Amino acid sequence: MARTMGRRLAAVGIALVALALPGSAFAGSVTLRLESVTTVTQAHDRKPVGVANKGDSIDFKDLLENKVTQLGKKSGVPVGYDVGTVTYTSANHQQLKVKATFPGLGTITYGGAMDASASGDSVMAITGGTGIFKGAKGTVTIGTGTNKAPNTYRVTVPGTLKLKSGLPLA
Repeated sequence: MARTMGRRLAAVGIALVALALPGSAFAGSVTLRLESVTTVTQAHDRKPVGVANKGDSIDFKDLLENKVTQLGKKSGVPVGYDVGTVTYTSANHQQLKVKATFPGLGTITYGGAMDASASGDSVMAITGGTGIFKGAKGTVTIGTGTNKAPNTYRVTVPGTLKLKSGLPLA
């Protein structure tokens, strides 16, 4: 009886481990290299006007173009857009919240503190996604630039990442 119970517990333990593996063992990963081109900005400048201060914000919309052939499209071709807000938490610190949309594929949301590294890049955490990006995790590195900036999405999702046509993403 004790031996049978031990075997059952061992079998249940192995089954639980096996169920836990597919999410991580079969995770799909891709690095998307894009150029973010600003198309619309709207500043919300609170008093004192003309200086950055807590509560100021900027809403924006950017076109996302391929920097390399990926997502079934050539380099330089638009593959999506993003919409977001930069909110000033003080005169020198900002928070970013963005939703990137890739038509026919899904969305990726990301954000966080806009703390630039020595190179000027900011790294944001991916907070979710829809469509083929459902359950997305990873980072988005935003490079330097005024109206154009390189964006590198390092995305991991449970399952396999591929286009509906069966082509690989990158």
